[in-house]
Amino acid sequence: MPFSWGNPVNWILSRRHLTAKIIDTTDRKRKKWVAVQTANSGSQDFELKRPDIPADFSFLVLGDTGEGDSSQMVLVDRILKEGEGTSFAVIAGDVIYPSGRSADYRAKFYIPYRHYPQDIYAAPGNHDWYDELVGFMVHFCGNLYHFNDTQREKTTVDPVKLEHLQTIRKNRYRQPNMYFYIDTSQVRIVSIDVGINGHIDDEQLQWLERVSAANKPKILISGKPVYADGKLDRNLTNVNDVLNKTGYLLAIGGDTHNFQRYRFTFDQGGKSVVRYHIVNGGGGAYLSKTHDIPLASDMKFVPKLATEPDDFACFPSRDQSRTFFSHNLLLEHAPAWAVDRDKSPYHKSFMKIFVLADKLRVQAFGVDEFGAAGLNRPPLFEWDISY
Repeated sequence: MPFSWGNPVNWILSRRHLTAKIIDTTDRKRKKWVAVQTANSGSQDFELKRPDIPADFSFLVLGDTGEGDSSQMVLVDRILKEGEGTSFAVIAGDVIYPSGRSADYRAKFYIPYRHYPQDIYAAPGNHDWYDELVGFMVHFCGNLYHFNDTQREKTTVDPVKLEHLQTIRKNRYRQPNMYFYIDTSQVRIVSIDVGINGHIDDEQLQWLERVSAANKPKILISGKPVYADGKLDRNLTNVNDVLNKTGYLLAIGGDTHNFQRYRFTFDQGGKSVVRYHIVNGGGGAYLSKTHDIPLASDMKFVPKLATEPDDFACFPSRDQSRTFFSHNLLLEHAPAWAVDRDKSPYHKSFMKIFVLADKLRVQAFGVDEFGAAGLNRPPLFEWDISY
């Protein structure tokens, strides 16, 4: 059944969202998963090795995909069109709503993307952690054993049923951990896990510092953005510090269900450096408001943003968002999740990134409806980031 934000059963399944506000056990449980993955791989590097990726290549980044209803499906045809010739795709958080259960992967992951021919990897989101990351570890990391299992013959899923399920689609290269990196000849792509409450533990921070030390341009993918709605996420200050010190050009996060682009210009050693922070959560979940986001000139950042759309842009636009949420006086002032309309205009989005010899070329695509209009619309935004 498609995920409904108004269904109380789904809120019960997502109850760890509430309990984690009081006692968050995610860091402890992550360490247990990491210990198992380290033993399985024989390494704590967690490099996803892709020797087949050429020097110049492209990949897709989706975010918050796992609704299972038309708000997810409306993007599929455009994803397949833009996915032609790409090397892989990454989902930036919340692969499965409401609670990341393995039983929901068939309808909300395997079938929607069954015609995408390349591997799909993922950074977990808070919803993926609501079942202690069990479904995520099964379907992305090939770990069929819950970390509490003492008997290795006891599995969390039936291996035969999983094998049948993966006839729908299957990755050629297995993701080594919930956080990992992909090294290519020109860039390093680093994916982190921010758990339920949006932070990383000390063990993962040390790993991030280590893999970020590579002397090459880097891209970060996360289940939660460092900057969103005109604010810096204070829980991710340590992540932002690593980005500032180690040459990241682009940081992409899901969780907020729209598209936002922030451009920061830094002075590093007398050289002007540009970094983009992206909110990329428009892959299927209810729409988050953009008309409440302050103007770039009013955002209290250092370095300061100045102009729109150069330093800040969003989709839907503030006017589109205002129209979307103003069809009913009561819903206009309700939480965004209460306005899960699941009909046109959808205002969904995803990204395509080209890795070229001297730069990244970044495209963001928006889809409002099914059919040719959703398939043939030019990119919402397109820009280059020089190395």
